[in-house]
Amino acid sequence: MPAAMYQLLSVNESLPGAMTVLPAIIRLDANVEKRLADVSRGDGPWHERTAKRSLEAGLAAIGFRRVHSSALLITTMEALPIETEVFDYLDFWRYSIAVATVTTSLAYARHVEGREYAYAAGLFHDIGRLILEEDDPAGLSIVRSIQLRGEIPWREVEQSAFGYTALDLSVALARAWRLPAPLVEAISGLSQGSRTGLTGSLREAALAARALNFATSTGRRQELSPEAGSLIDRYFEGPDGLRRRVNALLESATISA
Repeated sequence: MPAAMYQLLSVNESLPGAMTVLPAIIRLDANVEKRLADVSRGDGPWHERTAKRSLEAGLAAIGFRRVHSSALLITTMEALPIETEVFDYLDFWRYSIAVATVTTSLAYARHVEGREYAYAAGLFHDIGRLILEEDDPAGLSIVRSIQLRGEIPWREVEQSAFGYTALDLSVALARAWRLPAPLVEAISGLSQGSRTGLTGSLREAALAARALNFATSTGRRQELSPEAGSLIDRYFEGPDGLRRRVNALLESATISA
C-alpha cells in the first residue's frame, strides 16, 4: 500500500498542527494532489467553497475530515486498480464510500473511541471481496450466483466454497498491511458479532447502506435505524442527498484515473 495512505492514517484533526500537516502529506504525492483538485472542482455540495481555492483555503472552508477522507479514498483506490467481472468496480466503491460516510457520522455522534478511523473502517471493511474477485473471478461468480438466490447466508456460501469469507480476508489484509490497531479491531469485530464501539457504528452503517440500495441485498429486507436515518437527514438532507454526495465524490475522484 502507498506510503501516503499510511501517513494519512497517522494524522487526525485532534493532533496539534493537523491543518498544516495534512496539506504537506497530500503534496507528497503529485497524483493525489491532482485528483483532490479534481474533487474540489467536482459537482458536489462542496463546489462553491473549494473550486477556485488553494488546498489550504479549501481545507479551511470545508474542514479537516472532508479533505482527509477524500485523500484517503483516492490513495486507497489508486492502490487497488482491480479489473472486475463479477461485480461493478465503481458500485463496489460507491457502497464502500456510503458505509464510510455513515460510519463517520455515527461514530462522531456517539463519541466512540477510535472514531478518527471511522471513514477508513468503511473503506476497508469489505476489501476482501475485491481481492477475491482478483484472485478467483470464476469461483466468485459461482458463489455470487448462489448468494443472489437469497436462500443461504452470504458468509456461509463463501465459507463453504473458499474455506474463509470475504470478511475474513478483509481482516487478514488489514493485519498484513499493518493498518492501525483500532482500525483492524473495528473490522475484525464484525466477524465477532460486536455491536459496540467503532464496530457498532460500522455495522449499523453497512446495514444502512444496504437498506438504501447502495449494495445488492437478498433475503430479509434491511431497515434503516432511527439514529442513522436522523443523521442522514441532518447532514445530507436525506438519502437522496447522501447518494448525491457519494456519487459526486466517486465520479470526481476517478475522473483522472
